[in-house]
Amino acid sequence: MNNPTGNFSNDTSELVAVDWGTSSFRLSLLDGDGRLLEQRVSGRGVGQMRREELLPFLLGEIAKLPGCARTLPVIICGMAGSNIGLQNVPYQPCPVDPQQLAASLAPLEEADLNACIVPGLSTRTASGELEVMRGEETQIVGWLAQASEEERRSSWLCLPGTHAKWVNIEKGEVRQFHTAITGELYALLSNHSVLVQGDQKFSREAFDSGVAASDENPDLAFNLFSARTRVLDQRLPPSEGAAYLSGLLIGSEIRALNLASAVPGADSAVHLIGDLHITELYQRALAHRGIGSRQYEGADLALNGLRQLYRQSRKHD
Repeated sequence: MNNPTGNFSNDTSELVAVDWGTSSFRLSLLDGDGRLLEQRVSGRGVGQMRREELLPFLLGEIAKLPGCARTLPVIICGMAGSNIGLQNVPYQPCPVDPQQLAASLAPLEEADLNACIVPGLSTRTASGELEVMRGEETQIVGWLAQASEEERRSSWLCLPGTHAKWVNIEKGEVRQFHTAITGELYALLSNHSVLVQGDQKFSREAFDSGVAASDENPDLAFNLFSARTRVLDQRLPPSEGAAYLSGLLIGSEIRALNLASAVPGADSAVHLIGDLHITELYQRALAHRGIGSRQYEGADLALNGLRQLYRQSRKHD
């Protein structure tokens, strides 16, 4: 358990916010001003437990909170609301704004607990393919809460990760989003292919070379093998193959999206939300194409988003 603010009085606490993904669990105790009082983090993600274990685990973590904090309202986001989670909560279709999302919070059934689950979001591509997200919507709500009027009017968000989400914001709504499985591809190729071999060290120069190489051939399937051949002809040290591959994949992702035409008139900077070491890589790749960006810590926006949704939901009661 982490206690970032030291000692506190239990009567200042307002909300228990839970971000429960496939591979991680984060429970945060917030006060009435949204400050983090305590936080419990573990690797007990939804994907690491049997479904019947989830509710007892959650109740056990809440029982470890001090005093009256154990009886506070609980708001939960992430894969806990999926068909492998606590309770399957239907996706909310886009376009959707924070008020509509708050109005659709689903009460947690079969538990003596004042808890609700945030629905994920869904949309369709121009060709009719389904797109979905769970968990990232709370970060988006947190971003909208601190964004300027101009940014809320029209912006382009990127939430990098295992499955990167590119989100079109218009008039304060999530209008549409697209998913790139760049992080998953990187993990698979760097660990289970001939493209990366031996011990690795990160190199910004190798990453930048990979981004630049993504311009040379628009077909990623044919471009990927350069991660192997550049080592063979000694243009790339073997220990920097993973960094080059990362740049090649992220650069290809950004190239394929074609930001200039995807969101005409959008705010000039892409808003990067996530772990800062990942968003820095996207910032470098965007800069290669002359696109500005701003970074935001995803965990902070997720907490703000959960609190915003909880407070909005009370207005609907």
